[in-house]
Amino acid sequence: MKQSFFKVKGIIKNDDDQSEDDFSIFIKAIDDRHAVQQVREYLRIQAPNLNGKLIGRVIIHGIEKKKNP
Repeated sequence: MKQSFFKVKGIIKNDDDQSEDDFSIFIKAIDDRHAVQQVREYLRIQAPNLNGKLIGRVIIHGIEKKKNP
């Protein structure tokens, strides 16, 4: 399967204090749904968390397909 590059933008909304942190990530994926899945998995591991659980919710604002380099 051919993969493409995607730019995924959104916010992480903290459930405790309702604060929001923006993010923008470039990722290589099969399609836009796969890109969102990979971004959520990446943020679950790399973003601030409590016992392996992301503190807050990931809200996707945009997905943009980029041309391959």
